[in-house]
Amino acid sequence: MTLPTSIDLPLRVNYQSPEDIDRYLRDLVFELGGMYEKIAENVNGYIRNNAETDQATWLPTLQGTTLPGTFVYSRQIGWSIRQGIFTHVFFDIQWTSAGTATGNLYVELPYKAAISDGMPFVGTVQASSVTYLGNYLVINAIPDTYRGEFFSVTPAGATVNLSVTASGRLIGHIFYIGEEDV
Repeated sequence: MTLPTSIDLPLRVNYQSPEDIDRYLRDLVFELGGMYEKIAENVNGYIRNNAETDQATWLPTLQGTTLPGTFVYSRQIGWSIRQGIFTHVFFDIQWTSAGTATGNLYVELPYKAAISDGMPFVGTVQASSVTYLGNYLVINAIPDTYRGEFFSVTPAGATVNLSVTASGRLIGHIFYIGEEDV
């Protein structure tokens, strides 16, 4: 949700009676209250678990880019904090089976990442029981998608996607610009 850029107040009517004025003032108070709530949510942020409901937690799920598969989780904890279009995502995911998943490993993000010519939304990842080439892992929010893909990084070397692994644990955080809810 973004901050309001205009103020849409109820239209004035020809006041024929005190009831007309009363109705207009009630509509005006209602609209101003709604605007205040949107501004407060954007300034203070709010916690969300998925695209349908605002709650305390978000349920992170893993998939493969070629074939999503069915992961078996032993830990699946996530938080998503949204402040305007700025989104913080925290996760702790452990799985014992990736089922038929193939391709590159990614986590579904709660908000679609903003369109960008590059991949500016990078986060940190701590891995356990995950084999990868490189010195460390990062997560990138892929622009114009709901995907947070994992990459193996080697300083002065190639950055490559992390392939789906049969099991493992990933703990991480990413901060990205999410598109406005529709």
